[in-house]
Amino acid sequence: MSVLEKLHAELRRQALLGGAVHVITWDQEVCMPKAGAAHRAAVVGTLMAFLHQRAQKELIPLLREASQDPALSDEQRHSIEVLLEEVEIAEKIPEELVQAFSETASLAQIAWVEAREKSDFSVFAPYLEKLVSLSQEKAQAIGYQEEPYEALLHLYERSISPSEVEALFAQVRPFLVETLRLCQENPVEGLEGPSLALPASAQRALVEQVLTKLGYDLGRGRIDLSAHPFCSGFNPDDVRITIRIYEDDLTMALGSALHEMGHALYEQGLPREPLGWPITTAASLSIHESQSRFWENHVGNTLAFWEYLYTQVLPAYQPAWLSEYTPLTLARRVNRIQPHLIRIQSDEVSYHLHILLRFELERALINGDLRVADLPAAWNEKVRQYLGLEVPNDAQGVLQDIHWSMGNFGYFPTYSLGSFYAAQFAAAIEAAHPGWESALRQGEATLPFSWLRTHIHAHGKLYSSQELCEKATGEPLSARHFIQYIRSKVAQLYAGLSLPV
Repeated sequence: MSVLEKLHAELRRQALLGGAVHVITWDQEVCMPKAGAAHRAAVVGTLMAFLHQRAQKELIPLLREASQDPALSDEQRHSIEVLLEEVEIAEKIPEELVQAFSETASLAQIAWVEAREKSDFSVFAPYLEKLVSLSQEKAQAIGYQEEPYEALLHLYERSISPSEVEALFAQVRPFLVETLRLCQENPVEGLEGPSLALPASAQRALVEQVLTKLGYDLGRGRIDLSAHPFCSGFNPDDVRITIRIYEDDLTMALGSALHEMGHALYEQGLPREPLGWPITTAASLSIHESQSRFWENHVGNTLAFWEYLYTQVLPAYQPAWLSEYTPLTLARRVNRIQPHLIRIQSDEVSYHLHILLRFELERALINGDLRVADLPAAWNEKVRQYLGLEVPNDAQGVLQDIHWSMGNFGYFPTYSLGSFYAAQFAAAIEAAHPGWESALRQGEATLPFSWLRTHIHAHGKLYSSQELCEKATGEPLSARHFIQYIRSKVAQLYAGLSLPV
């Protein structure tokens, strides 16, 4: 067996074992009994430690040996370089740290659920302190040029630095703040209609109907409930999403479903083979998020989409409030721009102020500029500063997101980066297929679906986020497409309201 054949077999083995870990953690979030938490943490920790150990002893030597093979194709050589970059980061992290981190994160997620139910940060704080400490150790082990947080951000988005993220936020923040102010001062018809209530069973049926119409293959996926909506892609033939349902607000389930479907379509659209190689995995968290934000916002929040729902979907469920609205007033309601305490219930403007405050807080935690004990107060102050709101309790404040309980420091910026990429992809789709939104009136989204399959999904991780963006759109990432997208939407839905340039 040649070294390349040995490498292929080892990458396949690593991918299959990693898939087993993903299934176990999906089960933990969706249906595991609470009493199983300690044992599950030990199982996950042991498997992660085993994968880490095997990567050190088997995978890294094979990659280094294979990289010297003169017979490699250009794509094989590039793929090996990408893999080496990833595993050499893992090589720097001690095995005992990998296991400790996995076990702590498993327990922290259980503690987070309890803390949020009780709205008591103190229940979660000891676990968060441990995760911050372990994350700082991880950052030191990996290494960085400017700050510890840089090492963690690069685990999710390797093509951008914390200072570049800060610069992007500096560019959009004045526009976001001024847009938020102007929209609050200029309300339009439809914002104060009856609540969009629908029984949970009807919401689940509606979500399944809509997602199937848009392209989510339920023969290769499933929809479940969880405390925090998420997507798990084990392979293109097993991609699962979860949603959250509020019976008094259909938009919670529908918005989370469209968001997670975007992730799922990406996972279902990745090449199946060669398993374990970069082409079969997603480019980055930022690109992954661009897919969810595209389907949630550039499809699901459009007037054309709500015309489809209003005429072809909602009548079958006979909601009492349907006659109180038109497609336009429904679109205005779901796109209402006003500050909200909860990130995932926020509009497309204030949402990024939510991401900004999380980016600043986790950056301060990891860089040692903020103590965990001071986090709730710091959170509340930034919500007051950016959104003009008072946080009534921990559940609606610092405990609302699951990410830190999973140890995912560096993850939050990918949400805003994803929105910026999504707007740029949408502009490219419009240039290639002018007026594609009109087909959404019939629930038809084949054109954007196909464009994304060809220009984004098919490349896996062969390119960095920035390279993929330039290859797909002809230019580097720019926030101007996002700003123009928001400006156009507000002009349409807020009766011609003019936003600042």
